[in-house]
Amino acid sequence: MEHEYTVDRAREGLNLALSGADEARIRSMAAILIGKTGDDVAALVLALGDADKGVRARAMEGLVAQRAVLPLIHALQDPAWRVRYRAAEGLGRIGDRRAVQALVRALRDGKDHVRYMAAKALGLIADPAAREALLPLLADVNPPARKAAAFALGRVGGADEALETALVAEPSGAVRRAIRDALGRP
Repeated sequence: MEHEYTVDRAREGLNLALSGADEARIRSMAAILIGKTGDDVAALVLALGDADKGVRARAMEGLVAQRAVLPLIHALQDPAWRVRYRAAEGLGRIGDRRAVQALVRALRDGKDHVRYMAAKALGLIADPAAREALLPLLADVNPPARKAAAFALGRVGGADEALETALVAEPSGAVRRAIRDALGRP
């Protein structure tokens, strides 16, 4: 009985540290520990919106460790772009095909960072169902988003013609390199 009380108090302390500690370092450590124990996925989802980039990263890593696909899919609808970005990143790292349709929707996000990470995540999952949705991203205004689309299409396959067309028109050397990589060229 005393052990359960101690564990409950420790969980409570970690949640309080994650949500309320003044120092980002303490919040980061709390996110790491909660991620390892899997005690409170909801607290980790909330921490995706933390003001500190490192805390957001640790929260995402904890959600990946817990394979929290559904909470991350839900987080793709958060009003804060940084939350949507980390959610897409986590879904890509988990690699679960249940996330494909939500990530496809995120390819149309108003924030370029989110479009980039959604494309990258779809490349990591490599589900052919994402192919058609990735094609327009080859013409995105944001070079990193175009680069991620090329990576994803290279992994998904079946888009060589679109990649060839994009290669001819691409002004960015880094994106041209990604397209050549996707086409399997030196």
